[in-house]
Amino acid sequence: MSDAAIAFGQADLTSCDREPIRIPGSIQPHGALLAIEPGDLRIVQAGGDTQGIFGLAPDALLGRVVSNWLTSAELDMLQGAAQDAAASGRPINAFTLTTGNRVRNADAIVHTSNGLAVLELEPLVASAPRDPLIRVQAMIRTIQLADTTARACQAIAEEVRAITGFDRVMVYRFLEDGSGAVDAEALEPGLEPYLGLRYPASDIPQQARALYVQNWLRLIPDARYVAAPLVGLAGTPGEGLLDLSQSILRSVSPIHLEYLANMGVVASMSLSIVVDDRLWGLIACHHATPRFLPHRLRMALELFAQMASFQIKTRTTAEDFSIRLHSKSIHEEMVADLASEHDLGRGFGRFRSRLLDYIPASGLGLWIDGKYTSIGKTLPEARMAVLVRYLNESLESGVFHTDRLSDYLPQAAAWSKTASGVLAVSVSRSPRDYVIWFRPELIQSVTWAGRPEKLETVDGSGVRISPRKSFAAWREDVRLRSAPWSSFDLKTAQSLRVSLLEVVLHHVDQIARERERAQVQQQALLAELDMRIRQWEETAQQLQVEGDRRAVVEAELSQVLRRTVIEQEAERQRIARELHDSLGQYLTVMKLDLDGIGRHAEASDAIRERVERLKTLTTDAGQEVNHLAWEIRPTALDDLGLQTAFQQYLEEWSDRSSLAFDLHLTLSGRRLPPAVETALYRCLQEAIRNVVKHADASRVGVILEASDKEVRLIVEDDGKGFIWEAADSQAPPASRLGLLGVRERLALVGGELEVESSPGDGTTLLIHVPL
Repeated sequence: MSDAAIAFGQADLTSCDREPIRIPGSIQPHGALLAIEPGDLRIVQAGGDTQGIFGLAPDALLGRVVSNWLTSAELDMLQGAAQDAAASGRPINAFTLTTGNRVRNADAIVHTSNGLAVLELEPLVASAPRDPLIRVQAMIRTIQLADTTARACQAIAEEVRAITGFDRVMVYRFLEDGSGAVDAEALEPGLEPYLGLRYPASDIPQQARALYVQNWLRLIPDARYVAAPLVGLAGTPGEGLLDLSQSILRSVSPIHLEYLANMGVVASMSLSIVVDDRLWGLIACHHATPRFLPHRLRMALELFAQMASFQIKTRTTAEDFSIRLHSKSIHEEMVADLASEHDLGRGFGRFRSRLLDYIPASGLGLWIDGKYTSIGKTLPEARMAVLVRYLNESLESGVFHTDRLSDYLPQAAAWSKTASGVLAVSVSRSPRDYVIWFRPELIQSVTWAGRPEKLETVDGSGVRISPRKSFAAWREDVRLRSAPWSSFDLKTAQSLRVSLLEVVLHHVDQIARERERAQVQQQALLAELDMRIRQWEETAQQLQVEGDRRAVVEAELSQVLRRTVIEQEAERQRIARELHDSLGQYLTVMKLDLDGIGRHAEASDAIRERVERLKTLTTDAGQEVNHLAWEIRPTALDDLGLQTAFQQYLEEWSDRSSLAFDLHLTLSGRRLPPAVETALYRCLQEAIRNVVKHADASRVGVILEASDKEVRLIVEDDGKGFIWEAADSQAPPASRLGLLGVRERLALVGGELEVESSPGDGTTLLIHVPL
């Protein structure tokens, strides 16, 4: 939309960036403006306080020749100043009106616009310092003593306030997003400080910033003024549209005046800080009452602003140069090393920590040939793969950067603590290899000068968006954003990519030459490979035959072992029954005969005593025979089942030892295959014997439970434990041979043994047998 689409003074905050501030059609009323035809010196436009300077209203001056009020010397200076202003594009202080029929003396400043000579007159209402340039030189020396940009800004604010007397002087710096921040401030005691506050970009529209680059100084002596309209002759150049870009009296946008009023500011002055032809910031001056600075002092302040801009540029350049030197040394060292490295991934790996110095970040990831290595705070490999896939699909240039990754990859919002900011450099074409720097979420508490949203004010004409009325500090948390990547970071990354691509191309050339040599070698190797393959096939056939033989032998050994176990258990069963049925009965008969002898024999006391001892011995022998038979093969295992056999066995050990048993047996009379019952019973026997002999335990837990698919036995003690890994060695200690035997016995029924143990934490045996 063109400037003409919004009339001056009719804009609000939604359209102020299109307000035609260069052609306001009015000026500030404390001075006067005459637009003069350069040929016949006719006054074709006029406005402001012409009555106070010439004694005539603006419309009374139209069409008259300006020579009626100027001397010939002043006319010569006017014409000369107009030529100089046209050549330089800047206003020229031509002369001072001090004599003749003028009502008031005034400074005469000349510039050109629309082919006209524009004469602006400012009444001399205040005197300038005796020699303001000497004062400016002292101000510059003070700034030169500052060793950092921040200290230089503070010195600027203090020096400008000292020479101008404004209540508040701020150094206002523009940030990359267009908003502004108060970096330095000098103010009257008792005023609320604005130091550190942020201002939204809409406070100073783009066309106003462009004028600040063109005009280094802007003064509003009294912001409460009523604008003085320009009047002009019909049909003359610039009628109603006189460009006042270079005017010192140009009227200010009503929105800006309202903004100043809301801040309680009556007088305002701005000095531009321009670095490399860009508006770096402003020296903003505020006063609570009207304040006018004479033109000579303003010219000295404009010179100071130019020198201050140079000082800021010098310091920022020096600070950047120091960083550049550091980065350059890393760059050269790394590229030289990589040029001689055949494996780029390995070469990058050595330089990971230096790459974090090269571009400051919290973490660095290398994705080279599909392999991922990292240092610092980075993404796990799975998330890194997602990011690389996104880069491969969307990266058009060789460098991708953002301080808000979730704006591009929504799922990255969950990665904010590691990767809110990403700077990725592609170091190959296809497949893509990347060096990626990460910056975490930097939860900023931005302190705005009032709420940054536009406010609605309702008046008789409807709804109007107006400037803020509150400038109290208002904080806003900014999330899912990292510290931004600077332009220097991006230039450094781009430089690194160019150098790395040269290294890659060098490697590609080397690889091509090596490939030619490799093709020659490959032909010879293929012939040898064919011969080796034939040898391997013959060896494989031999191994297959040997494997088949071994499988047969192992099967035969397994059958022998199984038959041995079955025969052993059958023999145990026969011996146990022989001990119980034969020897046990003989001992019972002996005890009964001894009882008869003791009752009927009339013998001496000594004989009766010996009979009693024989009875006792016979009883003990009978109990020992029963226990031995039970140990060899409990009849309960065959007659009553595994659960009853477990209960009897554990009750026996509970009587014979100090162990306390916790039982959880849930077979509920269910019978298992005989081989399984025998194997589990022998496992329990070995486990309890090991606890008694080695564990030094006080409690033992036994769990026996079965499902449709398997039976599970768990034996757990609270003893001293041991290091089970030793049991897997080729020569296990004697105390572990029993557990190895358990494994072998379980293997015959397809079962498995797991052991969990460590010194001081007891031992747990977990046995699984399929059904």
